[in-house]
Amino acid sequence: MAKNKDLNNMLAILYRKIDSITPQIYAAIAISLHRKFGWGYKRINDLFLESQEVWNECVSSGIDMVKMCEDETGIECRSSVSKN
Repeated sequence: MAKNKDLNNMLAILYRKIDSITPQIYAAIAISLHRKFGWGYKRINDLFLESQEVWNECVSSGIDMVKMCEDETGIECRSSVSKN
């Protein structure tokens, strides 16, 4: 039972980190778009709504979003750190 409790605790920590970092990522994107291109609330919000559609598409169809990004835009979002 202790292993399950440890796993559950680790998952809880992970979920808290995800809940914390996701708004920070969106905030950084919004600030960057505003500073670089002068985008305002409506344009940025429309982009965020469209990004939610992409999330939903990937979740419902099982598509790898990182692969989709690379295929559609040429931008590789994978970590450059090797996993050993």
